[in-house]
Amino acid sequence: MHSGTTDLSTFPALPGGGSLVTDGDELHASDLGNLVDRRPAAILHPRSTADVAVTAAWCARNGVPLRAHGTLHTTGGQALCSSGGVQVDTRSLDLIHAITDEHAEVEAGVLLRDVVWHAWLRGLRMTSGPTGYLQLTTGGVLSVGGISSVHGEGAIIDRVQAVEVVTPTGAVRWCTPQRNSALFRAVLGGLGCAGIITRARLALTPVPPRARVYDAHFSSLQEAVDTARVLIGHDEVDDLLIRWYAPHRDRYQLRFSAYHHPDRPPDDAHLLRGLDVRPQTWDISYWEFAISTDTRYEPFVTAGWNRVHKVWADYFLPDRALDGFLAATMPEVTELDLSETSIGLLFPHRRSSFTRPGLRVPDDDLVWLFDLLSDGVGQTDPFWLPDRLRRNRAGAAAPSRWAAPSTRSARTSTRTPTNWCSPTRSGWSPRTRASGESVLQVMSRGFR
Repeated sequence: MHSGTTDLSTFPALPGGGSLVTDGDELHASDLGNLVDRRPAAILHPRSTADVAVTAAWCARNGVPLRAHGTLHTTGGQALCSSGGVQVDTRSLDLIHAITDEHAEVEAGVLLRDVVWHAWLRGLRMTSGPTGYLQLTTGGVLSVGGISSVHGEGAIIDRVQAVEVVTPTGAVRWCTPQRNSALFRAVLGGLGCAGIITRARLALTPVPPRARVYDAHFSSLQEAVDTARVLIGHDEVDDLLIRWYAPHRDRYQLRFSAYHHPDRPPDDAHLLRGLDVRPQTWDISYWEFAISTDTRYEPFVTAGWNRVHKVWADYFLPDRALDGFLAATMPEVTELDLSETSIGLLFPHRRSSFTRPGLRVPDDDLVWLFDLLSDGVGQTDPFWLPDRLRRNRAGAAAPSRWAAPSTRSARTSTRTPTNWCSPTRSGWSPRTRASGESVLQVMSRGFR
């Protein structure tokens, strides 16, 4: 069997009952950004870790590129295999093996939405908090990092207890902070360069059944940031983020929440002490709160949002540099950057909660993730796409102006994975860029 110039005639039988697609429209691959197109020689739909392992071993022996993807929610082609390679679609690894009082053990293709649902049925939540948008595979999120609006738990990879990994040569390894620890650190946030995650154990923690949601609106982004700092200092709210989007480009929404039991609601006056705000409030179930972004985007996806161009920029910043960054950056954000589906976001996080090397985070007590997630919905300006790509490249290459150097290694970039992985004697391994950058562009991070 042949596909393009890659000879697949010696491809092995799949012991787990998976399938290998070698022709048809499915071989044309792009991701959510719709900026990069690839045509792999074959797409593997595995039904077991063994299917992935024999495929990896065959690719290593024959010099065939191998990449894995989930729901393809990257925007710069990071999860796409180079033409002529084998693409592993992990969505067929979709078994939930266990939900206990302490963890969820799931295969890589299980959506975070399903993890959150089954945990909530037991009165639990992901300790890290989930990404805002939940139609993402577990393996995909762990390969890029994952950020939630829970400000005291770090990234999603920081609350992973164990992962099963297929190495570039086809070996299968269970990895924890104590066992195969180097591989454990390398695959979490490693963009798949050190191996393919096929199964994971995520920490869970009890959660009250209700969430009181507070929405405060500001005409100034700086006012919203200052209010968020007060709330973070009180350390009494569970989730917190700032967001803005058209048609209210100059209205900034600070959203925070407090989980609670029906008979013990939050004390609003206490939570808001020292603040001159009167937020809108409402009580919903934790599940309704967790899926709120999914609910908002479902009609957009139905209308074709997945097929339009997207240019997303994300930066980690230390708190001490945030105000200057916003003063310099926000005047450049125009109506071409924001729409009903394009959004700006700010997530504050305690720096001490980040423990994995896969995400490089500046050194400060408080760090912020700044997102500008632009898409081409309704855009007619022919320069919209090249202008935004040029701006992103300039931002990624800029000297370290806003953040102090970080001790953490970076494995995320707007570039494709081939810039991050280099051939070694044992297959493919991470290669970090020589850089003093500490304003980190994490285009590959899972969307909230």
